[in-house]
Amino acid sequence: MVEHRRVFNLKDCELNIFETFHRCDNVHLSYNGLVVSSMMRGKKIMTLAESPEFDFLPGESVILPEGVSMKVDFPDADERHPVQCATLALDWNMVNKNLEFLNQYYPNSEAPFEWKLNFGRYHFLNNKELAGSISKLISISMEESVAKDALADLSLKFLLLRIIQTQNLALIQETPLPEHYHLSPAVQYIKDHLAEKISMDKLASESCMSRSVFFQAFKTQLGVSPLEYVQRERIRKAKDILADTKVSITDVCYQTGFNNLNYFIKLFKRMEGVTPSAYRK
Repeated sequence: MVEHRRVFNLKDCELNIFETFHRCDNVHLSYNGLVVSSMMRGKKIMTLAESPEFDFLPGESVILPEGVSMKVDFPDADERHPVQCATLALDWNMVNKNLEFLNQYYPNSEAPFEWKLNFGRYHFLNNKELAGSISKLISISMEESVAKDALADLSLKFLLLRIIQTQNLALIQETPLPEHYHLSPAVQYIKDHLAEKISMDKLASESCMSRSVFFQAFKTQLGVSPLEYVQRERIRKAKDILADTKVSITDVCYQTGFNNLNYFIKLFKRMEGVTPSAYRK
């Protein structure tokens, strides 16, 4: 009586669409297999094992290994503002086979990035690539096509790769990279020169690669282009500066390497869902 659930079954995957219409606390959920859960609407407060609780909001995803129990609170749910969540339960045999496929045919021996899931980083913000792959699999699950299992199999490989890339991206944003990792010089250069003009040729030179090889390596391992990474880092820095209300929006724009205020506001809103001034409030 707590959650309304719709189920769509595939060969190696089960899609659950949950809707919650009533405020409630201490709801315990667990699944078999790998769980990929993505918020669509509303807010949950989640607690996993001994970890601190966290807000689970639209535009975010959670991955969980088999057998992990989640305690969930729904503080704001009501009939006018239901909480909606899409949860994919994936067969572990299929997951392991797909990871083996990636490591066999597309080996990535560069530490710290390997084709494996990181359950220490189970909660992360979606990027457009990950959100697109989740949406694609949801769409396939709801089809009546006789080929939907084949389409789902291909989409699941894509989804796993996007999850790993998203985790790798979060890793380099939050922790120092090993000096021997071949993208470390470029990533560090970006962090040290965000307020300046950053060229692709300079980044490639920092990593001792040609422009094309550097672009491909960056995109493959992190799921975004070097330019997209620079933009994300600049917006991250802008969010930090916005905490100081004495700094004007225009100054924030130029301190983070943007030379056009309108473009800065437009990009900030596209990435964060609100304008810089609304974010500050």
